[in-house]
Parts: sequence; C-alpha cells; structure tokens
Amino acid sequence: MSQSINVVYPPLRDPSEIPFLLSSCIASARSSGIDIHLLDFNQNFWEYVLDLEEVKSRYKTLEGDWNYWSEQQEIPPNKIEYVYGLLKAFLRREHVENKLVEAVKMMKSSEDLNKREEARTVIRYALELFQLPYTPTQLALNDANLMFSTESTEQLYKSIEHPSNPFYHFLMSMIEESATEWIIWVEADQQLIPTYTLTYLIHKKYPNINISWAGPFFAEFGANLITRPPSFIDKVVAVTHPNDFIQSLSSVRRINNPVIKWGYDDLKISDYWTPYDDIRLRKEWINDLSFCAWLTGEPSPTIRFYLYQPTTAIDALKWGEILERFRWGFYLKFDQFLSGDDIDLLKSKGVEWIHWELKGWLATDSVDVVKENMLQTWRACKEANIPVYHSIVLGYPLSSPEDFRAFITFLSDHQEWVDRNIRFKLFRLYENSPFWNRPKDYGITWISEQKPSMDLQRGFPFRTYTGWDSEHFYTLATSLVSQVQRKTRKDFPRDVLAVDDTKLYLSNTKEEEDVQEINMDDHIKVVLSSKIQNVTLPFSPTDLEKGVQLTVPGQEKTYSSDPVIQKEVNVLYDLEKDRFILINSAVSTVLRTCDHAIEIGDLLKRFPKKQHASVRQLVKKLRQGGILIEQARRTIST
Repeated sequence: MSQSINVVYPPLRDPSEIPFLLSSCIASARSSGIDIHLLDFNQNFWEYVLDLEEVKSRYKTLEGDWNYWSEQQEIPPNKIEYVYGLLKAFLRREHVENKLVEAVKMMKSSEDLNKREEARTVIRYALELFQLPYTPTQLALNDANLMFSTESTEQLYKSIEHPSNPFYHFLMSMIEESATEWIIWVEADQQLIPTYTLTYLIHKKYPNINISWAGPFFAEFGANLITRPPSFIDKVVAVTHPNDFIQSLSSVRRINNPVIKWGYDDLKISDYWTPYDDIRLRKEWINDLSFCAWLTGEPSPTIRFYLYQPTTAIDALKWGEILERFRWGFYLKFDQFLSGDDIDLLKSKGVEWIHWELKGWLATDSVDVVKENMLQTWRACKEANIPVYHSIVLGYPLSSPEDFRAFITFLSDHQEWVDRNIRFKLFRLYENSPFWNRPKDYGITWISEQKPSMDLQRGFPFRTYTGWDSEHFYTLATSLVSQVQRKTRKDFPRDVLAVDDTKLYLSNTKEEEDVQEINMDDHIKVVLSSKIQNVTLPFSPTDLEKGVQLTVPGQEKTYSSDPVIQKEVNVLYDLEKDRFILINSAVSTVLRTCDHAIEIGDLLKRFPKKQHASVRQLVKKLRQGGILIEQARRTIST
C-alpha cells in the first residue's frame, strides 16, 4: 500500500477565514512528492448545519418536543433553556426556511455590511436550531461553548462521547477515506474538542493508523501540548511556515527535494464567507524569499492581504514595499501613531483600511500628548479616505481602571473619527508570554497558581499595582461598552468573523430612514411588518429567559429551584432584533386587524368612536417602532 496522508481541518472555525497557511503546507508537500489530501471538515460542517433540507428535517424532528412542552403546566428548571430555545426556534421557522439559502449566498458575495448583518442573523437562528438537541452547548459562528473545558485533558476526554457534543455524529459520518497517516490541523482552541473527537473516531475505525496534530495553535497558546501530547497520537507539531510542516513529514519519510509552494492549492475559495480572497499574513513572512517570490506573480483582482498581528508603523511601511501591487490593511499596535505623511505613503502602497488596537493610555504616559497623537492619526486617515476600525482591549497591566474609564470617555467624545468598532476584548495573561516571564516589568504583583484540574491551563488570573484585578474585567467591560457602541455602524458584532476586520461597505442605515415624519392620513394603508410575529404563547418568554445561563466551559450549571409556570401571554417577537415585547390584549387586537393591509380609516371604523383617538395614537407609535409599516414601503423596510 502506497503511503498517503489525509490532513483534516476540523470545525469549529470562522467560515470567512481562508486557511492560507494550511493550503500552502498542502501545496508544498504535494510539490515535494508526497501523496497528501486535504479534507476541509470545517466547511463541510457549515454546509451540513445550513443545508435547507437538513434544517427542515430538524424542525420536523423537534415538533413533537415543542408540542409536548407547550402543553405542560410547568417547565422544570433543568429544561427551561431547552424549552426557551424551542419557543424561539418555532417562532423563527418560516423566516429561517424562507431566507436561509439567500443568507448564505449573501455572506459569500456581498460586501454591504447591512445586508451581511441581516444574513448573519438568519444564519445564527439556523445554528441555534442545530444546537438545541445538544443543550446546554452554545455555538457561535466563531466559537463553541460546551460544558467541558479545553484547558483540561480529563474534561476533553469526557467530552468525546457526551450527548452534548455536537460534533460527534457529524465527524463519524465524515471518516470515509483511508490513508496510512492522518494529520489534524488546529488553529484555535475551539477546535480542540472536535480534534479529540475526530482522533478517537479515526482510531476506532483504523486502530493501527498514525495520527498527528499540527498547526499554528501549537506555536502559541497550545505550546504545552508539544511536550505533553495525548497518549493516543504520534506527535504534535507547531507550524507557522510550510517548511515546518515539510520538516515534520521528513522525519518519517524521505523527501529528496523539498519545495516550498504558497497558494490556495485545491481549497474551494468560493465556499468561504467573504467576497474577497482574504489572506491573513504573519509578520515573519516578510523576510521569506519563497513567499516574496510568490507575491511577484500576477495579483488576483479579488485578493486582499491583512497583517493581523499587532504591527508597528515602521513594519507597516516595510510591508508596503512588498504589497504595493495589492489591496491590504493592517492591525496597528496600540502604542503606535501615524502622521499625515505616513498615511499618504501607505495609501500609495495599497493600504485600504487600518485596524487599530487600543488599550488606553499607560500610567506613565503624558495623556495630552497621547490624545493629540490619536487625533492626528484619525484626521490623517479621514483626509486620505482610509477607514479606521478599533479593537478595544480592557485590562492592559500598565494602564489602570481609572485611566481606562477616562480613555473610554475620550473615545466616546470623538466617535466621528471612527468608521467601526469591531471588538471589545479582555486582556488575558498567558503562560510564557513577556508578561508572564517578566511580571514586575509590567506592574503585575500577583499571578494565580495553576488549577490542579487544569493541566492545559492557558489564561491565568492576575492583579497589578495600578489596581487591575482580572476577576472584575467582565463586569467593568459590560458597564463601559455602551459608551462607544453605535448600532448604526454595526459596532461589536455578536459573532466577529475574520472578514469583519477588513474593509466592508456600510450603506445608509434604517435608523436614518425612520426619522421621517409619520403620515397618519386615513387613506394610508398599514400592515404588520413581516419581521414581527404577533403571537399568544403558553409561557412568558421573560420568565423562561431568566432561567437561561451562559454555558461556561468547565463549570457545572446550577439551576434555579423554581419551575416556570404556564401563563398565557400576548407578545411581539422581532425577528430582526431577536427581541420580545409583551403587549396587552387591546394592542394584540389592533395588530391582528393589520395582518393584511388596511387603510387607517377602515381600521378605526372597527372600534367604537370614543376609542378612535387612542387607537390612532397607538397606530402612530407602532409605526414609529417599525411594527406597522406602509404597504408601499414594505419591501424596502423588510
């Protein structure tokens, strides 16, 4: 039997991020004479989750459960989350089934941010439907929260065959092609449970096959797995360059003429959720001759580069000499600023956007100087018509809580310079980082010991002399984020994808449309917006939502001792905003009258004359809220 290798890219990864390093490793191995095959199980997973026939089948399967629970007098505490998920899933059913196919197309082709956000909502609803049988598992487009921590080998083993593992049956169905060796490629921690699951299933089907793990995750946050690999795999390899991958293969087979080849190889780029061929660059590639030689080829009109690691102004200018024939952007390091001349030069070299990492000013900074430098950078970008995006990081050790609050106020006062806020992140202290190795240099006065049960622990709680306590980061963040969030810009998207870090087009917003004067002439026809469900429910969604908790990996869920009692309620459910509004029976009656287009004058005739003024006022408020809309504007508004 000839030696062949299957390289698997497992879920759950961002479906907009093209694994360029992986495809380059495959291309290099193939050019070096190795029989190697790429199995993109991540994209296969998204295709499976979002396949319309599969979605319809899931609804059909869950109908019995919804019918059963909707007739019960009470919902026990440990079933509240599941029933709340069922309730929302069936309210969304027609919306999801009608719009899902177009939503997936939109994510792959459109650069209009508003359209992408509408599509992302439909896709999230389909994903939440998929996860229901695996409750309390909570999935997102770029993350997976199961009951089990990815920082504990014991818990990772437990997750494999647990009923809440949403990957088990999918991965079992995907292991078809035989090979003499399997390599599982890992780029992020949310791939660890699928990786353990896949490894187990491959061993189960092919007991004598060699299995290795490889990828950039093991060069950074997963480095401890290199020295402490699980017993059931051959080895763990850190890969940041195709040569790392080739060298790992040469240890078990002879490679006479290794060839480094960059590119997509046989990746199906059209499957990824971006209108561009986006390549995320690592800083060390700037000095690589093989990479620079690849860049000299003809650039594709759809290719864009993003230098995603924190970058200094000097390094960005160096990259400009290499990338000037391409469209690109970069992640500007938090302590860096750009002059007008810098911006003009970068624009001439192809820069189309700048994503700025912001951590506040440091305790030793001259605050006025930092403010002026920031304003200078913003002004220069605005004058050059280069969009500026922000990722805000709370908890940098050399800043302080008081200074960070003042910094957020400063940002809030200067929102006109910002095109979009992308992330609001919490600083994490990782083992073997500069902060870990030299804590005193960064003002860190205490680092917690490793938890005995967390042998793969990556992040560690800490305190600083400036007053930071990482245990309080989340509470502080939730109190500050609203100061800088602007819904009209689609700030801080719920599921941040790689494509959100790049230049996208922001069209006119609905909020701007809705400020128009409401015409209440009797001949105006109004109708219930198609994005609104007017329903009577057997349980209060507010009561159910109170019983739902965030799934925190590694933490047992504690449930309230009180069940939710059946209580019939009238509600509006906004499909676009995923929001319930409790209404009384009078409002519900008015809205049912508007299920089909009706003139305001005809609507009023259905009520006693003494109620006309109050009904007219109610209709006006419902129109202002987008619940009732003019018939002629329906296709525009929805």
